[in-house]
Amino acid sequence: MNPFFFGSSAQPLYGVHHPHKAQQMRQESVLLCPPFGQEYMRSHRAYRQLAMLLAMQGYSVMRFDYRGTGDSSGEIENATVEGWLEDIDVAVEELKETACVDKVNVVGLRLGALLAAAASTGKSQIHKLVLWDPVISGTRYDEELQKAMQMEGASVCNRVDENETLHFNGFPLVKKLRQELGTLDLLDLNPKADKVFNVISQENDSSRILKNAWNRKTNYTYELAPAPGDWNYVDEFGGILLPQPVIQAIVNWMVK
Repeated sequence: MNPFFFGSSAQPLYGVHHPHKAQQMRQESVLLCPPFGQEYMRSHRAYRQLAMLLAMQGYSVMRFDYRGTGDSSGEIENATVEGWLEDIDVAVEELKETACVDKVNVVGLRLGALLAAAASTGKSQIHKLVLWDPVISGTRYDEELQKAMQMEGASVCNRVDENETLHFNGFPLVKKLRQELGTLDLLDLNPKADKVFNVISQENDSSRILKNAWNRKTNYTYELAPAPGDWNYVDEFGGILLPQPVIQAIVNWMVK
């Protein structure tokens, strides 16, 4: 596991590279696009384990943080959807160079899945795309956070302030970024990836809508891998989620 900074010197991004652990390296690599906010915190161990399991299968794997998040440069108040999509493009190219391969597979969790799908419609050349418990649209994501915020109860950490910045568990989404995310909808996107795997830990209205809309795509595979999947819930111990059935489903699909 090798942590490093990459991208421009003005806005360096933080990444962690997991070199392949198998005797023979595969001629394709895997980029993991993280979710946002509290979901980022809760998924850290799951993403780390997924990276390690894929490395054991011969993949070169990279985790990274978008600008304004995690250990990357910038402030979240200045983040934009365009900037985050550029970060995915930069990470794809960095992984190609680091792993010395031409094919990059991308796994996106929750908001990371929506962003990865959007990136795959642009200049990022993605071989296989995994949508793990994807946020179906930025609008629905905003509604989810507000619903979770209401369940947690109003506080300094859970509120929409006078500038329309949504604060949830200490992570702010400013008005402009909320509006930009609202323009993204998986039902309007047509990822250019060769293969798309939609893996769900718990079925809901959003997952069924996406499944019904994309089932006719020849490159689309859907799988329900029952596991804990409430990424927004926070207990007093700061518990993480480690949904083994989903992690194993992704590894199994990737190595087919």
